Amino acid sequence: MKTSFAITFRENGQLQIKIAGKLVGHAAREGLDFIKLASSRGMKNIRLDLRETTSVDSLGFAIFDWIRQQNGNLKISIAPPLKGLTDDELSSIAGVSKSRFSGSARDSLYESFERSTA
Repeated sequence: MKTSFAITFRENGQLQIKIAGKLVGHAAREGLDFIKLASSRGMKNIRLDLRETTSVDSLGFAIFDWIRQQNGNLKISIAPPLKGLTDDELSSIAGVSKSRFSGSARDSLYESFERSTA
């Protein structure tokens, strides 16, 4: 499956980025570069929709590491991928330890995203 990015500017000023397919290699680098560029141009409210993302490599995880390094200077909500990722990978995206991330935690993470973007 090819990786695709869908970019939407919402009426409330939010930048929505939907990623489908693999968030790996060149696609992950381009995604991070785009998010950094948007941030530097004043887009501080970003919705990252990964529900159709099928896999993430270390370059893809660099996106989440960069987001965490922003120390709250951005308002980024993330819809986690629900297919093809292990609990280890998903806990890394969520920024929590695996011991805190099991069973229904995947569902509650998704539900909290939906509430925050409704």
